[in-house]
Amino acid sequence: MSSETTNIKQRESNLELFRIITMLLIISHHYVVNSGLMSQNGPILSNLTSPHSIFLILFGAWGKIGINCFILITGYFMCTSNITARKFFKLLLEVMFYRIVITMCFILTGYQALSFSSILFMIVPIHEVSTNFVATFLLFYLCIPFLNIIVHNITQQQHIKLLMLCFFTYVFFGTFHRISINYVSWFIVLYFTSSYIRLHPHPFFTNRKWCLISMLSSICISITSIFG
Repeated sequence: MSSETTNIKQRESNLELFRIITMLLIISHHYVVNSGLMSQNGPILSNLTSPHSIFLILFGAWGKIGINCFILITGYFMCTSNITARKFFKLLLEVMFYRIVITMCFILTGYQALSFSSILFMIVPIHEVSTNFVATFLLFYLCIPFLNIIVHNITQQQHIKLLMLCFFTYVFFGTFHRISINYVSWFIVLYFTSSYIRLHPHPFFTNRKWCLISMLSSICISITSIFG
Protein backbone atom coordinates (compact mmCIF):
# COMPACT_ATOMS: atom_id res chain seq x y z
CA MET A 1 0.00 0.00 0.00
CA SER A 2 1.61 3.22 -1.11
CA SER A 3 1.77 6.06 1.36
CA GLU A 4 0.17 9.31 0.36
CA THR A 5 1.16 12.67 1.68
CA THR A 6 -1.72 15.02 2.28
CA ASN A 7 -1.16 18.69 3.01
CA ILE A 8 -3.75 19.78 5.51
CA LYS A 9 -3.87 23.39 6.53
CA GLN A 10 -3.50 23.53 10.28
CA ARG A 11 -6.39 25.30 11.93
CA GLU A 12 -5.98 27.38 15.06
CA SER A 13 -9.16 26.28 16.83
CA ASN A 14 -8.57 28.50 19.86
CA LEU A 15 -8.19 31.58 17.69
CA GLU A 16 -11.23 30.65 15.64
CA LEU A 17 -13.24 30.40 18.86
CA PHE A 18 -11.78 33.69 20.03
CA ARG A 19 -12.85 35.30 16.75
CA ILE A 20 -16.45 34.22 17.45
CA ILE A 21 -16.23 35.63 20.98
CA THR A 22 -14.99 38.98 19.68
CA MET A 23 -17.92 39.12 17.25
CA LEU A 24 -20.32 38.55 20.15
CA LEU A 25 -18.62 41.33 22.11
CA ILE A 26 -19.07 43.71 19.17
CA ILE A 27 -22.74 42.76 18.80
CA SER A 28 -23.30 43.29 22.54
CA HIS A 29 -21.69 46.72 22.33
CA HIS A 30 -23.91 47.76 19.42
CA TYR A 31 -26.98 46.46 21.23
CA VAL A 32 -26.34 48.75 24.20
CA VAL A 33 -25.01 51.80 22.35
CA ASN A 34 -27.35 51.89 19.33
CA SER A 35 -30.61 50.75 20.92
CA GLY A 36 -31.38 53.96 22.81
CA LEU A 37 -30.35 52.53 26.17
CA MET A 38 -27.54 55.10 26.40
CA SER A 39 -29.70 58.07 25.37
CA GLN A 40 -30.12 61.03 27.70
CA ASN A 41 -33.50 59.77 28.96
CA GLY A 42 -32.65 56.11 28.58
CA PRO A 43 -32.76 53.55 31.41
CA ILE A 44 -28.99 53.58 31.94
CA LEU A 45 -28.28 57.29 32.43
CA SER A 46 -31.53 57.86 34.31
CA ASN A 47 -30.37 55.49 37.07
CA LEU A 48 -26.66 54.97 36.57
CA THR A 49 -25.91 53.10 39.80
CA SER A 50 -28.72 50.53 39.60
CA PRO A 51 -27.73 46.87 39.14
CA HIS A 52 -29.56 46.82 35.79
CA SER A 53 -27.61 49.83 34.48
CA ILE A 54 -24.30 48.48 35.73
CA PHE A 55 -24.96 45.15 34.03
CA LEU A 56 -25.80 46.85 30.71
CA ILE A 57 -22.74 49.09 30.91
CA LEU A 58 -20.43 46.13 31.51
CA PHE A 59 -22.30 44.01 28.94
CA GLY A 60 -21.76 46.55 26.17
CA ALA A 61 -18.36 47.90 27.15
CA TRP A 62 -16.22 45.64 25.00
CA GLY A 63 -16.97 46.74 21.45
CA LYS A 64 -13.69 48.54 20.73
CA ILE A 65 -11.77 45.76 22.47
CA GLY A 66 -13.59 43.23 20.30
CA ILE A 67 -12.63 45.14 17.16
CA ASN A 68 -9.00 45.33 18.28
CA CYS A 69 -8.92 41.59 18.97
CA PHE A 70 -10.57 40.84 15.62
CA ILE A 71 -7.88 42.83 13.78
CA LEU A 72 -5.13 41.17 15.84
CA ILE A 73 -6.45 37.76 14.81
CA THR A 74 -6.63 38.90 11.18
CA GLY A 75 -3.04 40.08 11.30
CA TYR A 76 -1.89 36.85 12.93
CA PHE A 77 -3.25 34.81 10.02
CA MET A 78 -2.70 37.21 7.12
CA CYS A 79 0.95 38.09 7.80
CA THR A 80 1.90 34.69 6.37
CA SER A 81 -0.73 34.63 3.62
CA ASN A 82 -1.06 36.17 0.20
CA ILE A 83 -3.97 38.43 -0.65
CA THR A 84 -5.06 38.19 -4.24
CA ALA A 85 -7.45 40.38 -6.20
CA ARG A 86 -9.89 37.45 -6.20
CA LYS A 87 -9.93 37.34 -2.38
CA PHE A 88 -10.52 41.07 -2.12
CA PHE A 89 -13.33 41.14 -4.67
CA LYS A 90 -14.94 38.15 -2.97
CA LEU A 91 -14.94 40.10 0.28
CA LEU A 92 -16.21 43.22 -1.48
CA LEU A 93 -19.06 41.30 -3.14
CA GLU A 94 -20.12 39.87 0.22
CA VAL A 95 -20.18 43.36 1.71
CA MET A 96 -22.16 44.78 -1.21
CA PHE A 97 -24.66 41.90 -1.14
CA TYR A 98 -25.62 42.50 2.48
CA ARG A 99 -25.44 46.27 2.04
CA ILE A 100 -27.90 46.23 -0.85
CA VAL A 101 -30.25 43.62 0.67
CA ILE A 102 -30.47 45.33 4.07
CA THR A 103 -30.91 48.81 2.58
CA MET A 104 -33.67 47.56 0.26
CA CYS A 105 -35.42 45.94 3.22
CA PHE A 106 -35.29 49.27 5.06
CA ILE A 107 -36.73 51.11 2.04
CA LEU A 108 -39.49 48.57 1.36
CA THR A 109 -40.60 48.53 5.01
CA GLY A 110 -40.63 52.33 5.25
CA TYR A 111 -37.84 52.45 7.82
CA GLN A 112 -35.74 54.47 5.39
CA ALA A 113 -36.94 56.82 2.66
CA LEU A 114 -36.03 56.20 -0.96
CA SER A 115 -33.76 59.04 -2.07
CA PHE A 116 -30.66 59.74 -4.07
CA SER A 117 -28.55 59.76 -0.90
CA SER A 118 -29.91 56.38 0.23
CA ILE A 119 -29.16 54.84 -3.18
CA LEU A 120 -25.68 56.37 -3.16
CA PHE A 121 -25.07 55.04 0.34
CA MET A 122 -26.20 51.60 -0.81
CA ILE A 123 -23.93 51.29 -3.85
CA VAL A 124 -20.80 53.05 -2.56
CA PRO A 125 -19.03 50.82 0.00
CA ILE A 126 -16.67 53.47 1.43
CA HIS A 127 -17.86 56.81 2.77
CA GLU A 128 -15.53 57.68 5.66
CA VAL A 129 -12.84 56.02 7.78
CA SER A 130 -13.36 57.58 11.20
CA THR A 131 -16.15 55.34 12.52
CA ASN A 132 -17.33 52.99 9.75
CA PHE A 133 -15.73 49.61 10.42
CA VAL A 134 -16.64 47.93 7.12
CA ALA A 135 -15.24 50.73 4.95
CA THR A 136 -12.14 50.94 7.13
CA PHE A 137 -11.55 47.20 7.00
CA LEU A 138 -11.76 47.18 3.20
CA LEU A 139 -9.08 49.88 2.94
CA PHE A 140 -6.98 48.14 5.58
CA TYR A 141 -7.34 44.84 3.70
CA LEU A 142 -5.86 46.48 0.60
CA CYS A 143 -2.84 47.58 2.65
CA ILE A 144 -1.99 44.08 3.89
CA PRO A 145 0.23 43.02 0.93
CA PHE A 146 2.37 46.11 1.45
CA LEU A 147 2.44 45.62 5.21
CA ASN A 148 3.65 42.06 4.66
CA ILE A 149 6.56 43.38 2.61
CA ILE A 150 7.53 45.55 5.57
CA VAL A 151 7.24 42.93 8.33
CA HIS A 152 9.10 40.29 6.29
CA ASN A 153 12.01 42.56 5.44
CA ILE A 154 12.85 44.11 8.81
CA THR A 155 14.76 42.53 11.66
CA GLN A 156 13.21 41.62 14.99
CA GLN A 157 14.87 44.61 16.65
CA GLN A 158 13.56 46.93 13.95
CA HIS A 159 10.11 45.43 14.42
CA ILE A 160 10.27 46.16 18.16
CA LYS A 161 11.37 49.76 17.54
CA LEU A 162 8.52 50.19 15.06
CA LEU A 163 6.04 48.94 17.66
CA MET A 164 7.47 51.26 20.32
CA LEU A 165 7.10 54.24 17.98
CA CYS A 166 3.54 53.27 17.05
CA PHE A 167 2.45 52.68 20.63
CA PHE A 168 4.00 55.93 21.81
CA THR A 169 2.21 57.83 19.07
CA TYR A 170 -1.18 56.16 19.31
CA VAL A 171 -1.46 54.93 22.91
CA PHE A 172 0.42 57.63 24.85
CA PHE A 173 -0.69 60.65 22.86
CA GLY A 174 -4.09 59.13 22.22
CA THR A 175 -4.64 58.66 25.97
CA PHE A 176 -3.30 61.91 27.40
CA HIS A 177 -3.61 64.37 24.52
CA ARG A 178 -6.67 62.88 22.79
CA ILE A 179 -5.29 63.20 19.30
CA SER A 180 -7.60 62.25 16.45
CA ILE A 181 -6.79 59.00 14.66
CA ASN A 182 -8.57 56.99 11.99
CA TYR A 183 -9.25 53.30 12.09
CA VAL A 184 -7.10 52.46 9.07
CA SER A 185 -3.85 53.65 10.66
CA TRP A 186 -4.78 52.11 14.02
CA PHE A 187 -5.52 48.77 12.35
CA ILE A 188 -2.05 48.94 10.80
CA VAL A 189 -0.55 49.34 14.28
CA LEU A 190 -2.48 46.28 15.44
CA TYR A 191 -1.27 44.42 12.35
CA PHE A 192 2.35 45.17 13.22
CA THR A 193 1.64 43.85 16.73
CA SER A 194 0.06 40.55 15.74
CA SER A 195 2.59 39.95 12.96
CA TYR A 196 5.39 40.31 15.52
CA ILE A 197 3.74 37.66 17.69
CA ARG A 198 3.44 35.32 14.69
CA LEU A 199 6.84 35.93 13.09
CA HIS A 200 8.95 36.18 16.25
CA PRO A 201 7.62 33.58 18.71
CA HIS A 202 8.46 34.13 22.36
CA PRO A 203 8.02 31.66 25.25
CA PHE A 204 5.74 34.16 26.98
CA PHE A 205 3.20 33.86 24.16
CA THR A 206 2.83 30.12 24.80
CA ASN A 207 2.92 30.29 28.60
CA ARG A 208 -0.70 29.65 29.54
CA LYS A 209 -0.24 30.73 33.14
CA TRP A 210 1.13 34.17 32.33
CA CYS A 211 -1.26 34.67 29.45
CA LEU A 212 -4.18 33.89 31.77
CA ILE A 213 -2.84 36.26 34.43
CA SER A 214 -2.34 38.99 31.81
CA MET A 215 -5.84 38.51 30.43
CA LEU A 216 -7.54 38.60 33.85
CA SER A 217 -5.48 41.63 34.87
CA SER A 218 -6.43 43.45 31.69
CA ILE A 219 -10.12 42.68 32.24
CA CYS A 220 -9.96 43.93 35.85
CA ILE A 221 -8.19 47.13 34.78
CA SER A 222 -10.78 47.67 32.04
CA ILE A 223 -13.71 47.20 34.43
CA THR A 224 -12.07 49.53 36.96
CA SER A 225 -11.60 52.18 34.26
CA ILE A 226 -15.30 51.89 33.33
CA PHE A 227 -16.39 52.55 36.92
CA GLY A 228 -13.79 55.31 37.18
